[in-house]
Amino acid sequence: MKITAVLNPKGKKLKGGEAIYLCINRKVRHYIHLKLEKIPKNAWSGKPLKWVNSQYPFADFHNRVIASEIHHLKEIVQEYYLRNEILTPEKLKNIYLVKYQGKRIKGVNGTLAPGASDTIGAFIQYSLDFGGASKKASGTKKVYVTLKNLIEDFRSQAVMADLDEAYVLGFIDYLRSDATEIKSDTTVAKYVDRLKVIYREYCDQYGIAFKKRIFERLEINASKKPDKIIYLNDKQYELLEKLKFTSDEKRLEITRDIFLLLCNTALYYNDLIAIESENGFDSNLLEENPEYLVLQGERKKNGEEFWIPLNDTAKRILNKYQDQKGDLIFSRDVAISEQKFNQHLKTLADKINFPDVLSNKVGRKTFGTWTDRLGMDDNDIRMIFGHSPGSVLKKYYTERKTLETYKRILNFIQR
Repeated sequence: MKITAVLNPKGKKLKGGEAIYLCINRKVRHYIHLKLEKIPKNAWSGKPLKWVNSQYPFADFHNRVIASEIHHLKEIVQEYYLRNEILTPEKLKNIYLVKYQGKRIKGVNGTLAPGASDTIGAFIQYSLDFGGASKKASGTKKVYVTLKNLIEDFRSQAVMADLDEAYVLGFIDYLRSDATEIKSDTTVAKYVDRLKVIYREYCDQYGIAFKKRIFERLEINASKKPDKIIYLNDKQYELLEKLKFTSDEKRLEITRDIFLLLCNTALYYNDLIAIESENGFDSNLLEENPEYLVLQGERKKNGEEFWIPLNDTAKRILNKYQDQKGDLIFSRDVAISEQKFNQHLKTLADKINFPDVLSNKVGRKTFGTWTDRLGMDDNDIRMIFGHSPGSVLKKYYTERKTLETYKRILNFIQR
């Protein structure tokens, strides 16, 4: 990986002189703006250690800064090399920008994640401090803390490279043994599932293929699926949509509309009301056409991003209730607590004679059942639902968020 200093690589005409960049060169070039004072074009020599010549009065200062920043980049490269971990030019650039220029880049914190030669417990702690587990609710974080303690009690010196089928089977035997207070396979499955999440995060961090087989055929008797998936069928959806409300039932009308929005977006209620006005819509598609509305954000449960094109029904409800001045897309008058929202859903269930419990989760299951029936592409469904796309797809995930994808998804979900 070659790192050099270059002058105004994009050839833009700039006022006050030419800007200095660092170039990370491997097939595709990645540029880093050093934010130094611009220099006259004739003051640039480009020679190592003497990039800026004496025609510029602060040449010595500029040369020291350039040398220092190249050294910082090489330090990052060396860290990854010593750990035998994969480092792409793009990742090198992002780590540098966060660590040395103070930028905020999603998924990058400037801290080198524990690698193959570090303990499993260390990576769990990293996830709790900086990674996926750090974004989870406090109750879920406690599960990861307990997992870390169990891992360290089981084999404290085991490193990430040791995490294979034999390790997982041994860990399951340990969880079932008298050495722990675990009494059921349901609890065993909970900790194994969290270990699987940690392993997936490690694979995504370093671009390693996720070995699904490690967590298959484990013979844990806690994989029973729900007997019944509760969702609105087409007739029940239509009954709910056509409900009429009196002036005293304004709150019920709002709840009905927001629930229909959940049915058309697959969002959980708390994820929907947490969407920010400033970055809750895909700005690239809005520039193409103001009608191309796509909700985007992050799921509270797993920290994964969602990207959801809005059909006409969703647009109508959003336009009806969107807060144009607030920090969030819905005001507090609309975005009541989840508990109160579910209470109002019970009243709506009675109005349409819905035979099961109508909670906000039913909206997500309604969307899932509907799109599965329509045959939507699995990767599109993952992107909408905010499920992890996997280590291979994730590397190129943002490229899926295109006008072509938007139109393809709308062809399925328009109603």
